[in-house]
Amino acid sequence: MGYAEITLKLPTDYSEDLLRKKIGEEISSRNFTFRILKRSLDARNKRDIHFMTRIGVTSDNLSGNTPEIQKLEIIKKQTDKKVVVTGCGPAGIFAALILQKAGFHVTIIEKGAEVAKRNEKITEFEKTGTFDSLGGYCFGEGGAGTFSDGKLTSRTKTISVEKDFIFDTFIKAGAPSEIAFETYPHVGSDNLKKIIPAIISDFRNYGGKVIFESEVTGIFKNGDRITAVGISGKESGKIEGDFFIFANGHSSFKLYKLLISQGVLFSTKPFAIGFRVEHLQEELNFSMWRRYSLPGVKAAEYHLTADCNPGHAFTFCMCPGGKVVQSAPDEISSVVNGMSNYARNGKFANSAVVTPFSLEELAGKEISAGKALDLLENMEHDFYNFRKSFDIPATRISSIIHEGKTADLPESSFSFGLVPADLSEFFPKTVYERLKAGLQIFSKKLDCFENGTAMGLESKTSAPIKCLRNQDLTAAPFTNLYICGEGSGYSGGIVSSAADGIKTALKIVTDF
Repeated sequence: MGYAEITLKLPTDYSEDLLRKKIGEEISSRNFTFRILKRSLDARNKRDIHFMTRIGVTSDNLSGNTPEIQKLEIIKKQTDKKVVVTGCGPAGIFAALILQKAGFHVTIIEKGAEVAKRNEKITEFEKTGTFDSLGGYCFGEGGAGTFSDGKLTSRTKTISVEKDFIFDTFIKAGAPSEIAFETYPHVGSDNLKKIIPAIISDFRNYGGKVIFESEVTGIFKNGDRITAVGISGKESGKIEGDFFIFANGHSSFKLYKLLISQGVLFSTKPFAIGFRVEHLQEELNFSMWRRYSLPGVKAAEYHLTADCNPGHAFTFCMCPGGKVVQSAPDEISSVVNGMSNYARNGKFANSAVVTPFSLEELAGKEISAGKALDLLENMEHDFYNFRKSFDIPATRISSIIHEGKTADLPESSFSFGLVPADLSEFFPKTVYERLKAGLQIFSKKLDCFENGTAMGLESKTSAPIKCLRNQDLTAAPFTNLYICGEGSGYSGGIVSSAADGIKTALKIVTDF
């Protein structure tokens, strides 16, 4: 049997029969097996929108060799060593799963609730405005990513083996198989609510333990080693361990401050800040496709950048057919985010419009990591204090571009209220000017962009601080503490965070 990789141009609504026919014509054979390697939508010519599809084909009449696929190797160990993982997001889950499979005894501690309970609490929150830390968008089983679009894109070039393992794990847990080959794969929040518990169930079947609704409130140490963590909540007490992994995400400011108080070294780092923009999905479809719908494609999505001279702005976490959500980390903060289900069939599309930002830019001087957290918290509090509620300031994009005022706002997917406001009052001047310049450029690239609404504060694109990691991935000054995922400052998003968790776990396995 031989092997070849071919590229086919296919209509957006192609069938399995058409695909097989095209492959057969390309290799001059009817006897073959195939695997789709990569698929991307080419919409440059609005009259000829199609998929470009890369396919690996195996057949008797081909002469090439089948490429060897490198797989993640988990070394099995006979050990009684205990690992305590703080945080049940992508980094924590995959670090714990790898270590448990390798033979370690792993306990995950998560301050939020399981998915089913989170879902109930979020529904109640959006109906009543009553915030419950056990059931918000930020914390709980699966982390913030569970209630998101479930985008699995990553620009990191050095995690191909880890990425394949992550995707394979997701697919085995019920994710759609096309995530393995789509250029912009997504799972959808409705699927994630089933997939994440399935992965946790697999972890438990290997012997792992998860403690929900309990948070780490203390750290016990002996010299340069941590010996235990104290927890409170549904369960309380002291949990001892040999290795400690903090995969606490970008919103766990209390844990950041606890780690800093124990001497863990952090520095400030740039991150991106801005607001959410929302458009009618049909208008966006027409702007990008010159038609309101496209057979075989759920919804149009965009990825935009703008050179603002100086600086730049870009769109982030675009959610086609989705909704804007109040992703407050606590009861006195206000932060917006976006989510959508797998079908992406909602009335609206939303995305963050952000610009790189350093909190030292706000402070006007060099600041400590702790001070950076305080400044960002204050900004998030300011958006809550705007109405002493989870209603958010908003304005029409056209008002920003043309420096006008917004008297009324269009319908929105946001569950709380939108209040007309001048967003320039909420951001540092340099930040707002870059965001405004970005909107002007985006409106030239997409003719519907000016029709949208800008709203709230988007401040969770990545962590504002970064831990000092040694070459063995330990977090200085401790020799058995590891900080990974978004909370470490070394990753952002589901895939890169999960990959960072995997790399951390494998480092423990190989160094032990």
